[in-house]
Amino acid sequence: MKHFIYISLLVLLIVTSITSCVKEKQFPPQPLIEFEKFVSYGNDSANCFIKFKDGDGDIGIFPGDAISEDDLKMKYLFKHPITGVFTPVDSSFGTAHFDTLFYSYRVPNITPDGQYKALDGQIKIKLRTSPLFGPHTIVKFEITLKDRAGNKSNMVSTNEITVIP
Repeated sequence: MKHFIYISLLVLLIVTSITSCVKEKQFPPQPLIEFEKFVSYGNDSANCFIKFKDGDGDIGIFPGDAISEDDLKMKYLFKHPITGVFTPVDSSFGTAHFDTLFYSYRVPNITPDGQYKALDGQIKIKLRTSPLFGPHTIVKFEITLKDRAGNKSNMVSTNEITVIP
């Protein structure tokens, strides 16, 4: 009987120490994103990778939700050949005002089940359109992510992308 008490106390001590070592992820409730890499496959397709963190895990749109607007946006910018400044399409000569080019996406719901909702991970964005980069030779994208509560992430930029025709 004495051994049973010692073994029970030892098991209780081990279980308590293991569960107390598991740390809950602590992130703010608004999404935080970080540009990771951009992989181009010519002028008609590419993959963009961003890392994300979200404290309350409300990233993504539920299946069947046709009302919510797209939650991931990529603003297209090109390097002006004379000034060298990255410019949205609507600032170039000969285009209509408010003609900025955005690639918009709907991230699927990835909220975890259970008590702890904090998320961190990677989003792979597939860009598939022709032509992806238009007539420009050096471009980049500014990316934002919005969660279901309407919290907008920080804005990140991709590296300069040299377009291969």
